[in-house]
Amino acid sequence: MPNIKSAEKRVSVSATKKLQNQMIRSQMQTAVRKFNAAIAEGDVEAAKKLLPLASSKIDNAATKNVIHKNAANRKKAQIAKALSQLERGIVVVKVDAKTLKQAEQKAAAQRKAEEVEAIKAQRNESKKAKEAAKAPASAKKQTAKKATAPKAPKEVAQTEEAPKKRARKPKVEQPAAPAEEVEDEIK
Repeated sequence: MPNIKSAEKRVSVSATKKLQNQMIRSQMQTAVRKFNAAIAEGDVEAAKKLLPLASSKIDNAATKNVIHKNAANRKKAQIAKALSQLERGIVVVKVDAKTLKQAEQKAAAQRKAEEVEAIKAQRNESKKAKEAAKAPASAKKQTAKKATAPKAPKEVAQTEEAPKKRARKPKVEQPAAPAEEVEDEIK
């Protein structure tokens, strides 16, 4: 924690500058991402419109010393090269790490969902196979029963079982103590 007034001001100023630099860097990265998305889709017209915007955002970041001027020139060269390759018909897919990770996660989720569906289908097939195996056996039993003399149907007594209560033991009264013993206890 700064104690000197000038040090306190430096902390305040550096915090403000940090926010401004983040804003400029974010604008530059957003412009480059939009340009790369247009390249990935193969949309030449949109990429041509976005190239000057992205270049100006990169230049703006370099003039404000958010990025180095050589880094800015390298980024501008990369996006211009990507556009020229797209115009010539060379397939270039430039994807940033965040988009790539999201695509991988989406593909993994889709694979997992397909595996779950396959397992469910396999279980259903095995259940149907078991039921089909049981059905001929039960049909044979039914035909065997029909061949024998018909029996009278058994009556099934349906009783509702109420919760059983425990029988209480009757209280056994103890014989009264002789009067002499009571008097002895009192004394």
